[in-house]
Parts: sequence; C-alpha cells; structure tokens
Amino acid sequence: MKKIIWISISLLLLLILAVIFLWNRIFGYPTLDQAVQSNWKTAVKIVNTDQENELVLYLDETQYVFAAYEQKYSRFHVDADTESGWSASSDLGPAFLVVAEPKNNKGNFMWGALYSDIPIAKIRIEYIHGETQEVKPKNNTFIVKMPLTYQKVDHLGLMETISNVHAIDAGNKVIQSWNPH
Repeated sequence: MKKIIWISISLLLLLILAVIFLWNRIFGYPTLDQAVQSNWKTAVKIVNTDQENELVLYLDETQYVFAAYEQKYSRFHVDADTESGWSASSDLGPAFLVVAEPKNNKGNFMWGALYSDIPIAKIRIEYIHGETQEVKPKNNTFIVKMPLTYQKVDHLGLMETISNVHAIDAGNKVIQSWNPH
C-alpha cells in the first residue's frame, strides 16, 4: 500500500513539474514579444503588427519574418508553421522587400520592408487592374490586406497581381520602387 501511495505522489509531483515548465507552451505567453521569441534561439525584434488580423512582422538580424499569432484570454501563441522569412539586397539604392501571401486563414496579405534609415511616410501599392492602396508604414515596414479583387488569387499567382510598390518620404519623393516584372 505504501508503495502505491509513493508512486502516486511521485507521478503527481512529476505532472505538476511538467505543467510548471511547459505552462507557457501549453497556455500561451503573457506578451506577444515572449511568444515570438519562444520559437527562436537568437534575439528577434517585433517591427510591425496587425492586431485585427493577428499578424506580426519581426526582424531576425537581416531577415524579416511574417507570422500569424493567436491571442486567447490575454495569452499569446505564435505558430512556427505560419512563419515565412525573407531578406533582400540591392546594388541600386536601398533594398526593398515585398512579399504577397495568404496568412492565418484571413485572406491574402502583402508585407515588406525598406532596408534604409530614411523614414518612409507611406507605401503606395499599384495593382495590375489599376487599383491603388496607400499604407502608413511602421519602422519602415508594412502589412496590408490585399483588395477584395485579389482575395481569390492562389498563393502562386499573388506576386503577379502587383504592378509597382513605392516607398515614399514625407516630401512625397519616391525613395525606392519595387517592380516584379
């Protein structure tokens, strides 16, 4: 009988220790920063978020990573399977990264970054059918849901829907443009 009690207590203590050590993994992290960092061994920095669509853009050295997160009961989860990372370089002016992809089962999004210390006042996106979107960037990055016209385009064709993307300064001068064609 004493052996059964001893085994039961040991198993209970082991279960309690496992829950304590895995609490954040199971129930989420108290901040989005902690949830993002939990998937990385190197330090990463959040540079932009879309709280409405629960999307986050963060920087790992020179690579930008776009991911979906989930917030439940004031706790955050970032699914590593949703992460997509890209970097850019250029011989002609600052590198300009532009990516279009579906995310978080909430539609097709475009995101990007200008690798420059020159502050961007706005991003102007021109699509192949004449639509235009303007986005206010944050930390020289942007996240935007693509227009309804492009929500049914499959992942492989999304980049082909873009005509031009322009990073524009406060004086309305184009700092850098990106053209996929």
